[in-house]
Amino acid sequence: MVPEKQITGLTTSMLEDISSWVTPRCTFSLFAGQVDFDSVSLEGGEGLSVGETIAFLLKGSERFALFAATAGMAFQTYLESLKAEDDILKSFIADMIGTCIAEKTGEYMECLLEKELQGERHTNRLSPGYCGWHLTGQKALFRLMGGNPCGIGLSEVCLMTPIKSISGIIGIGPEVDEKKYGCQYCELETCYKRRN
Repeated sequence: MVPEKQITGLTTSMLEDISSWVTPRCTFSLFAGQVDFDSVSLEGGEGLSVGETIAFLLKGSERFALFAATAGMAFQTYLESLKAEDDILKSFIADMIGTCIAEKTGEYMECLLEKELQGERHTNRLSPGYCGWHLTGQKALFRLMGGNPCGIGLSEVCLMTPIKSISGIIGIGPEVDEKKYGCQYCELETCYKRRN
């Protein structure tokens, strides 16, 4: 389905405006460690309870990159201003743009990591809230990355602020599976994308 010209025009206009002031940020921290049955043990005694599925997807990892990426606080303020104006269409478009910015910033972070790894194999990005890794896992991630990576904060229920932010782990090692990821490993039975 092709959007109406009015929607396309508005989206283009918003993208041009946002791109002139948005300041995405990303970071990663590298740790040696090993994968256990349902957790990751990092050098120094720290552990991450990632669950069986994430542990399986990290199998073969000898090092780990903990990461965070965000569209930034300015974008959060922009989203809040649109909601205050009660502009449902602009709020919806901005929300989608923010998701794309956070994901693209995550991809940029991964490119920076790949430069540092110089050809070492690595897994996909894996995040708390997916595949059985409880959202509270972000507490340990944030602590290990210094508390507020890229200025991102955590609420009591482990939601990130700015809301358009991502965090997680990437496994690194010669034996990791670089491609393995998808619906076949997800445990969320109510997901609309779920394949039988």
